[in-house]
Amino acid sequence: MSQPHTDLVNAIRLFISEIGGVSVPVDTPGLLYTRDGRPAKFGTKGALDIAATIKGRAVWIDAKIGRDRLKPAQVKFCRAQERAGAIAFAAWSPDDVRDRLRQEGLLDD
Repeated sequence: MSQPHTDLVNAIRLFISEIGGVSVPVDTPGLLYTRDGRPAKFGTKGALDIAATIKGRAVWIDAKIGRDRLKPAQVKFCRAQERAGAIAFAAWSPDDVRDRLRQEGLLDD
């Protein structure tokens, strides 16, 4: 993760905590090697950067920088989350998160 991306993830998580939500960063899928040299995959392909709960609702957010957009696996992940009753979307700023949460009825201000 680049520093601007990390800063955005942290800014979004701070905003979520300020409105009474709780969030955790989600590790990006990757590959590591065991002590005996065997490869081991971890993470879920398409998972978004932040998993949160706000007013009892599951919310997944992917932090995006510049012209970046959701990748096909992320779109698939969002659709699956939405079918399960969660909210899932990309955000380029904490204001994007605020706007979406207002649309979903999770913010009163």
